[in-house]
Amino acid sequence: MRRQILMASAACALVFSSPALAQQVSPSEAESIQQKLTRYLPKEMVDAGLVTVKAASSFYELRFNPTVLLEKAKTGAVKVEGLKPMTAYLRPMPEGTYRIEANDSFDIKGTVDAAPGKNAFTYLIDSMKLDGIYDPEILYFTSADWTAQKLAFSTTSPQESVTASFGETAMRVAAEKRGEGTLDVTSTGVMKAFAETITGGPSGRVDIGADTIDIDVSMDGARYKVMQDLVFFILDNMYKDTLEAADAARLKEMLRASLPVFDNLTETIKASNVTVNTDKGNFGADTVTYNIDMNGIAHSTRVGFGFGVEKPKTPAGVLPAAFVEAVPDRATFKAAVANLDLAGAVNYLVDHADFTKPEPLTEEQNKELGKIVLPDGSMTVEFEDVSAVSPIYDVHLSGRMLVYPEQKDRHSADVTITMREFDKTVAYLQKNAATVPQFGQAAFGLLMMKGLARDAGGGTQAWDLKVGEDGKVLINGQPLPFQQ
Repeated sequence: MRRQILMASAACALVFSSPALAQQVSPSEAESIQQKLTRYLPKEMVDAGLVTVKAASSFYELRFNPTVLLEKAKTGAVKVEGLKPMTAYLRPMPEGTYRIEANDSFDIKGTVDAAPGKNAFTYLIDSMKLDGIYDPEILYFTSADWTAQKLAFSTTSPQESVTASFGETAMRVAAEKRGEGTLDVTSTGVMKAFAETITGGPSGRVDIGADTIDIDVSMDGARYKVMQDLVFFILDNMYKDTLEAADAARLKEMLRASLPVFDNLTETIKASNVTVNTDKGNFGADTVTYNIDMNGIAHSTRVGFGFGVEKPKTPAGVLPAAFVEAVPDRATFKAAVANLDLAGAVNYLVDHADFTKPEPLTEEQNKELGKIVLPDGSMTVEFEDVSAVSPIYDVHLSGRMLVYPEQKDRHSADVTITMREFDKTVAYLQKNAATVPQFGQAAFGLLMMKGLARDAGGGTQAWDLKVGEDGKVLINGQPLPFQQ
């Protein structure tokens, strides 16, 4: 918590320092910045020098001394070696922004004496550099580059040990004002030579590695102005058990004004040349991709997620010979939970909550919030792309399913399944039926399905599958024979 408060306070200090154009560096301004940086910190930590700011010829030296936190913790359970002050340099720019530069390193070792035994940890960064332009109005960097060489950490407990490292990391962030009170924010980066070893536990030893991990995050239309107000409001009132009526009313205004918080959020993480070595053999893949996306806190919020793998590899002997050819060259799962009324829930909270009380909502009102999030009690699951491709099959599924979390037996679906290389798939199953009897049954089932398929062109078979809440099934508009 203290770390988050410090970061928010630092941003607060910069936004309220209101630098003039071509501002001159001065000791009085350094003192003002320091006071604002430490606004939310306990006085004893301020007096001990947790954060200090000094004026130099053309910049301010900002120093953060983490040893103060450890000394003030007053506990013998945690012991840390290698802590040292961290320094950043703030240069006022003519346009009222700050150029922030830092160049540091870490080599920290420590122990935590807690049940069921003593735990040890290490953190190492050979070098870490930051160079960016910080805009006090938006409390964020308009552009910044962060690089690090050799990041490593380890944790050891009586049960297991974990070590991990990156050879080189480079990140770039940027923010651009798009409209009144809104920002478009992007962050891209690459982490090279990832390696992790887990020793102990049920799996014995596991070694995980990747040549590169690429990260791409973007947020469009972030409502930065009202979110600033919310952050500072929370900091100003975090030690209060309840709010005064005027503050409670202001909080409600800010919550309503913050919607939808942002327009779109997307994040993609891609790992290349992934390896997982276990006592069962060496597994891996050319690439493994993970992604999420969301369209804000809206009346029809959609939260998407996906996972993909290309060229998966398994060790020899793990799969029976008949199954080796069936391993997909590429597999994808992309789905989303849609039609969530998150904005409706926030509006209900604003309309009914009493923030002057320890419990703003009654039990009945909390239940009503859940009903608003899921209109009619239903959850829509959209399948954007569920697919598996190999030399002997090419299968895709898309569509949607409606489920009712409070009514486990109530659900419906409307999906389309397409399949290419149909004849190759059947031939493969028939060829291996003697070894795997289930393959013979699967081949017979596929041939039956082919009779119900529609021709989607290009050698593709397709099945439009509808399942009603009554359990009745339609395939390409026709009911199953035994359901007629």
